[in-house]
Amino acid sequence: MQYDSDRGYTGTTFYRESTNGTYFTDYRRYGYLTSPDVPVVLDSLKWRVFSTTIGGFVQDSWAIADKVTLNAGLRYDAQHLFGGDGLLSMALPNQVSPRVGLIWDPTQAGKAKLFVNYARFYQSVPLNLADRAGSGEPDIGRYYSAADCDPQDPNNTCQSNDGLVPIGAGPDSNRYWFAYGAGKTAIDPKLKPQSSDEIVGGGEYEVLPNGKIGLAYTHRWLSRVIEDMSRDEATTYFIGNPGYGIAKDFPKGKRVYDAVVFYFDKRFSRNWLLSGSYTMSWLRGNIAGLFRPETGQLDPNINSDFDLISLLANRFGFLPGDTRHVVKVFSAGEIPLSKGNTIVLGGAFRASSGTPTNAFGSHALYGTDEAFLIPRGAGERLPWVFRIDTNIGYRKYFNEDLSLQVTMDIFNVANFQ
Repeated sequence: MQYDSDRGYTGTTFYRESTNGTYFTDYRRYGYLTSPDVPVVLDSLKWRVFSTTIGGFVQDSWAIADKVTLNAGLRYDAQHLFGGDGLLSMALPNQVSPRVGLIWDPTQAGKAKLFVNYARFYQSVPLNLADRAGSGEPDIGRYYSAADCDPQDPNNTCQSNDGLVPIGAGPDSNRYWFAYGAGKTAIDPKLKPQSSDEIVGGGEYEVLPNGKIGLAYTHRWLSRVIEDMSRDEATTYFIGNPGYGIAKDFPKGKRVYDAVVFYFDKRFSRNWLLSGSYTMSWLRGNIAGLFRPETGQLDPNINSDFDLISLLANRFGFLPGDTRHVVKVFSAGEIPLSKGNTIVLGGAFRASSGTPTNAFGSHALYGTDEAFLIPRGAGERLPWVFRIDTNIGYRKYFNEDLSLQVTMDIFNVANFQ
């Protein structure tokens, strides 16, 4: 797989206001310094990166004494990512994924089953990581007094040397440009692939012809996470498994999902079908996943979740996808009229309890919505969400192989907001 990128910022820079509103900074500007305060600004960065993946699997199924069915499989994958210089950036071999499932029918008549399954899943790392961390993103910047810099001014007053703010005191009191992020991001030589494990168990029983009730429990958790981190407040970064290897002093990446589902399923027969379920679930951890919903950041494996030690406080808690209660009902039916004419009806109902909210503060380096002021997900829950959809149609049968149907779908009938 290959990925070509050519990216830059309008006007070559992306400004960010300070937390106290007294200055702006070049939050993103590609370039490098040839010597103190001698910058080279790059209009864009151009990289070509690629990856190779090999994989295979074996699986089989066994019937034990005609009472128990055992399904087992094993998958192997190996992924290698190459940076913009064509050299190997990250190697993720030995991805061994076992899968096993056991099914038992206590009635010996096909009317019930008890089941349990286990599986491990590995993430395929996208090329965005090789493009950014595996190729390098040289950045430079400087500080501008808010009194002399207006990023919305079409005359671009921020590009003037008037109102520049020195980097700091001491040796930096007369310097205005700073640099960070040059070169590739260091990678833990003992890096392990990101993986998650899942256990599902439950049972089903046929309570009427073509209709069954069931109860299932799911436990899913992250085993290891790949993320970028910094020990020196964004001066340098490295990629590793938080909580392991060279990142053992960082908290382990955690995302745990538990759910209990009670369901009823009636297959289509005698002109009707019905499927419904109620789910009670919990989703908690310190990382939402490859996408960060709180800020809309989509940088898989290099999101800001573990970037800075100063941002680690209050990260563990209920995650954005934590919906405690979900009710779903789907139905469909046919009403025969005269020969060859049928009315078709359908409907769907969904109700879900509100997701958690957070209290965010601004961070001097990373800006808004990055610092958790209280434990994650501890804010007031959002209200319930309801939705009803319907379907009505007419079907004309001409023969066994030919029919004509006209339908109308109405979404969110009750106009729930």
